[in-house]
Amino acid sequence: MYEEDQKQPYQKWFKNLFSALQNDETAIEFLDENPPIEFIKIINSKEEKLIKVLSMSSVTSSENVVVWYWLKKDEPKIINQAIEYIAKNYDLDERIVSIDKKERKEFEHDKKNKERKIKKELIDKLHESDTIFPGFQYLFKYKWVPSNEIGENDLILTNGRGIFAIVETKKTRFIDKVKGKLNKNRGLKLNKYRKSYAIQQAGIYKRKFVEQYGGTYKDGDGPSFDIIAVIGIGIGEDHERWCLRPFDRQVCEALDRIHDKHSSVRSPLYILDNSSKSSLSSSNNTDDSNQADDDSNKANGSNKANGSNKANGSNQANGSNKANGSKQKHKY
Repeated sequence: MYEEDQKQPYQKWFKNLFSALQNDETAIEFLDENPPIEFIKIINSKEEKLIKVLSMSSVTSSENVVVWYWLKKDEPKIINQAIEYIAKNYDLDERIVSIDKKERKEFEHDKKNKERKIKKELIDKLHESDTIFPGFQYLFKYKWVPSNEIGENDLILTNGRGIFAIVETKKTRFIDKVKGKLNKNRGLKLNKYRKSYAIQQAGIYKRKFVEQYGGTYKDGDGPSFDIIAVIGIGIGEDHERWCLRPFDRQVCEALDRIHDKHSSVRSPLYILDNSSKSSLSSSNNTDDSNQADDDSNKANGSNKANGSNKANGSNQANGSNKANGSKQKHKY
């Protein structure tokens, strides 16, 4: 095991894997890098090889090429295996506990925030058995504002082990104050718009979070925190999780299963057409802007893959989306 993995085993490789998964990639290429076989064994079993490994020599140089590749249909199982390992083997970063307390106090002092009731119920139940976010026990940030931005995200949650949830809350019901009851006709129309908007906002802030911090969260002189995976979720009055992409839902459902909440928490997918069937990702992709733009523009649920693959040597939980499945080589 690598020295850097002693406290958080195989963290580097989990970052690589989740980077590809959340960007609809089905393969990762490593040049002159030998990923540990022990890591692959975390995902694979004797009965089922979810991730295949191909090793070969480069045609154009003396470099050794290692490729991880998998089937799209196996991604829920891969994510489940990875999340389960992290939940069982990673130590809680105790600094998260103090951050959680600080952010909760900030929330309590802000009596005029929008959707306060929705946010308060969600935050208060993070440690309870009936939470809609099993595993995400900590409030990492209340009112996060991206750099050089005016708008602010509602909530950022974390499991304290490298998994973060960018949450946007939105009231979706319309109350007719004159009649004092639900106006069903207008309510349905407003519900659809507001739900769509919450999901889009979650996608936008997820992209901005990944772009700003990559694989490590660092705010000024404060402590740094490793980022393994980031998801974006919309929430309404009924506390139903609205997921824009399969990856976000699969991460949530993996944590649901670990905490025995899979049957009690609804996490519907907002219509998505996944146009990426096969692709090859560099282990150090960093350009998630095109995919996140897709996320933020999908009120109708369509997904148009138009990303490019950029290798700049950083270890970020993001990447590119290549619908044509072309194989490109990038140095880690």
